[in-house]
Amino acid sequence: MSIVGNRCTTAIAITGVAAIILGISACSGQGVAGLGSSSPSQMSGAARPIGRAAIVKHAAPNTAIQLVPGTTVGQAVFPEGDTATGGQGQQVNGINCKMALDNAFHHHAHLSLFVNGVQYAIPRGTGMKNPGKNNFIYHADCYYWIHTHDDTGILHMEPPAAFNFSLKQYFHIWGEPLSTTGVAGYNGLVTVFVNSIQVFVDPNTIVLNPFDQVTLEVGLPVVTPPVYIFPPGYP
Repeated sequence: MSIVGNRCTTAIAITGVAAIILGISACSGQGVAGLGSSSPSQMSGAARPIGRAAIVKHAAPNTAIQLVPGTTVGQAVFPEGDTATGGQGQQVNGINCKMALDNAFHHHAHLSLFVNGVQYAIPRGTGMKNPGKNNFIYHADCYYWIHTHDDTGILHMEPPAAFNFSLKQYFHIWGEPLSTTGVAGYNGLVTVFVNSIQVFVDPNTIVLNPFDQVTLEVGLPVVTPPVYIFPPGYP
């Protein structure tokens, strides 16, 4: 029997969420699968790692999710912005927090998180000091070179010069733990997908290239990750 630990944080529900979900007809010919927002799971208790049971992937059809700026993909369980141990304006892993960013190297990657087969939204306002209050955040006291404007899971990467970001750097700025046995306070066996392919690596070693899609899954079942379609015009 596998047991996944519970995260001791207050879940925050975000309303007014919409997600457009499309079937990948060109690649798989599969039908459309639904993904909607819902109230967060209320969790309590100490975190306990799961046992190393056999990983069984769901035989669910591949789906494509059109990412729409300002919407939420997954259940909203994390507070907005960085934690107290994350980026609060200081330099983090060589990344500064700037009042304005140069768009010359503006690229994007996508991060998704599943716990026990349920998708949890990556929160907006990470990588920002004192982010504003909006479904798509435009204003903050300063911005780290990697940050999130909304709850879609899109990571915006805007360094002043060519720079290779790692997933470890993003989690350090967010202020959440990342390892092979837990993600953001949820403990258990971690399964990693990069661009829909399962990889057997420490997630801290993952380098984020433009348009990469990284899926982290804690516990069982391990589900087939969707393909995420970036909004039109996203470089």
